[in-house]
Amino acid sequence: MRSVIMRFRLFLTVALLFVLVVVSSYVFTGCASRSAPSGGEKDTLAAGLDTSFPPNQSIYFTAKEITLIFDEYINLKSAQRQILISPPLAEPLEIEARAREVIITLNDSLRANTTYIISFGEAVTDYTEGNVTKNLKYVFSTGSYIDSLSLSGTVKQAFSGTADEDLLVALYNVNQIEKPDSFLYQQLPNYYANLTEEGTFTMTNLKAGQYRLVAFADRGGDFKLNTGKERFAFWPEVINLQPDSTYQYNLRSYEPAPEFRFYNARHKAKGKIVFAFSAPADSFSIDPLNIPADSSFFESNAKNDTLTFWFNCARDSAKFRLNGAGFTDSVITVFLRKYQEPNLELKAQKTDLRSFDTLVLESNLPLLNFTKDSIFYYGKDTLNQAIVLDSARGFKGYVYPPFRQDFSLKLMGGAVQSWINAQFDSADFTFKVLKKDDLGTLNFTVKADTGFAYELKMQTEGGKLLLTQHFEDSLTVQLKNYLPGKLKAFLVQDLNRDKSYTPGDFETGRLPEPRIIYKEEIEIRANWELDLLWQVKSLRD
Repeated sequence: MRSVIMRFRLFLTVALLFVLVVVSSYVFTGCASRSAPSGGEKDTLAAGLDTSFPPNQSIYFTAKEITLIFDEYINLKSAQRQILISPPLAEPLEIEARAREVIITLNDSLRANTTYIISFGEAVTDYTEGNVTKNLKYVFSTGSYIDSLSLSGTVKQAFSGTADEDLLVALYNVNQIEKPDSFLYQQLPNYYANLTEEGTFTMTNLKAGQYRLVAFADRGGDFKLNTGKERFAFWPEVINLQPDSTYQYNLRSYEPAPEFRFYNARHKAKGKIVFAFSAPADSFSIDPLNIPADSSFFESNAKNDTLTFWFNCARDSAKFRLNGAGFTDSVITVFLRKYQEPNLELKAQKTDLRSFDTLVLESNLPLLNFTKDSIFYYGKDTLNQAIVLDSARGFKGYVYPPFRQDFSLKLMGGAVQSWINAQFDSADFTFKVLKKDDLGTLNFTVKADTGFAYELKMQTEGGKLLLTQHFEDSLTVQLKNYLPGKLKAFLVQDLNRDKSYTPGDFETGRLPEPRIIYKEEIEIRANWELDLLWQVKSLRD
């Protein structure tokens, strides 16, 4: 009897332990959070769309809410920026993510008989690994069918030839444009697309019809042009979208030519007033009224959008008469501040010279002269040459060739006199004179379409302009006995023959002038002659 009781107790103990194990396993499993299983291969599959309500590709759509259900738990990243609807709505989409669902609420009325596309960009990622669900679209129509036409293309910057990824590509139905001269500022596009990093775009589910295609920087985020100064691109002709056709458009973007404006005039330093403009001041005149002509002069920068007025007489203020761009005999007064005497600084344009080069010294202030007694040359081949000023109010001094040996140049404190009282301590330069074996030669030939005018520019790898040549049909440039180094070449088709680069203009339908870069390496090597041919088939390719 006792043996039976002991066996029964043992049975109860084992049974109780079994129940505890099962319950514990259930509790721990039920309380576990969602996570990737330990070990095994990493999940590389993105979440897939399992179903949606209303169904994708629905017609006669009237719902105010869309629910998308995925096959695993998901997250949303940058939803308001990534999840977009086309045609755009005045009121933004309301977007919410819950577990495996994305709920989209439409807070605006929809157009009749219109196909809408909701694109998700890279917003949807799986919960565990962050894999992006790409190319996800939800399409519906408020009419009886889904539009099926498509259009694609590229946008490249006309001046640099690089991909432009920061523009909104917009398509406008010509028959729905209310004000042709201002629709870009006032109307939402019928369709739109964002550019990829490679500058490509695609629009799908389009309706047949006639459209204008443009691209612009959407600075306000409202699908409208804001100022007209944004980077812009356009197709010059009306596009007629029809079934059974392929549409590919390659656009060139440009910065619109700035509207000419006079910004201001400021006293920047002793004897220096700077006039700033938004564009070249070719037709703008400035006449000093209370400073004598023999005590002042104007200096323009390379772009001619800045004029510097130098003067060397004492005044409390300077008065000027302005004419042009909204100013007619307008008089402005610039009140002058007290500045310390500036420091006069000299630098050598280059320190590696060929025997026939001219040594050029550049100053930050206008100069009067160089005093020969305070200028010293050191080297095997002793020089005793004056530094020649380029003009009475110049900024450069020249030492003319020939040079046979390496040498040094020292200018003492009294060697330079500035047009404005300035401090100058001294300056030391060391120059290397290159031999013929240190130099190379480049013969660069360009052959382009006949009957057009072109502009060729060549510059150093660091951006310093070496030459500008205008030509028709073909051109050969020879750089003989030239300094070793890498060069860059650019070609512009000068459509209006004004010998300068001209951007586009949407109002007149003028496209930006095509500009391309020579992509092969140009390197001048010592004691080497290089022949290159640039065969340009078409600048519009």
